[in-house]
Amino acid sequence: MLDDDKAFRRLLRERDPAALARMAELYGDRLLKGAFFLCRNEYEAQDLVQETLFQAIRGISSFRGESQVYGWLYRILRNIYLNQRRRDWRWSALVRKGSLGVPRDDPPAFPDGERSADPGIETAVGALPPKQREIIHLRYGEGFTIREIGEVLGVSPGTVKSRLFHATLKLKRRLLQESGGGGLRDKEKSHEL
Repeated sequence: MLDDDKAFRRLLRERDPAALARMAELYGDRLLKGAFFLCRNEYEAQDLVQETLFQAIRGISSFRGESQVYGWLYRILRNIYLNQRRRDWRWSALVRKGSLGVPRDDPPAFPDGERSADPGIETAVGALPPKQREIIHLRYGEGFTIREIGEVLGVSPGTVKSRLFHATLKLKRRLLQESGGGGLRDKEKSHEL
């Protein structure tokens, strides 16, 4: 009965223990990858997923079943992450440490030891601003459509397209530079990128 999507969503809203366990089983790894793309720290990503599942179970009655379960869970995860970042930023501003949010120099491994086929791509994606990194993950890592990404992030499809365009442009530039893409300026001028 848990394989039928409508029945699964109904059981989730009814707080069926088997459905809740199945939710964690089905979406835990995907959430971990999404969390890792946001925070770039494996332990923080694990904490984010745990808090996400806790909040989801607590607020399951607010799930109307109109969106994908993963999209709903990812919105929760993203909101928790953003709230934590705001708290960290405020705290660091108060104590003037300035050490929070500094990107690491070495590219981190993906959760469970999984790595990109090309470490250059991993490094290039990791160097993107968080909003662009998130768009790349949702589009290419999760396969979401432009519309679905907009719904998850609460932005218009035009904003998603713009962020995706700029992110892919930055990735192309960085990868061409790393590969010794001589004549990069010439390619930019001729619109071959």
